[in-house]
Amino acid sequence: MPDQRKNSTTIVLLAVWAGLFIWSFIQFSITEPTGDSFTRGLNRVTGFLGWQLAAGLVAVPVFFLGRGHPRGSGLRWASRLPAAAALALVLAIVGFIVWGNNFA
Repeated sequence: MPDQRKNSTTIVLLAVWAGLFIWSFIQFSITEPTGDSFTRGLNRVTGFLGWQLAAGLVAVPVFFLGRGHPRGSGLRWASRLPAAAALALVLAIVGFIVWGNNFA
């Protein structure tokens, strides 16, 4: 794949990932909570996690496309951000679960 095409593909996929990532937070904040009692608002969480899953699925090819860029280039570093954000989200969720089970 020529460099220009690889650069364009990486940039487009980064933009798609950023849109999905940001939309998950917007969707969470604008969705009205539904349900009763314990499950009230669970629709907001499932919507957030669904959009994050979509962003995570885009993050995988972005990461592997970025590995093809020269070391130290801006696109190579930028292509690591989606994977780092997904890892941070997973670690935060696991941390909240561990904290909730042990300290709350």
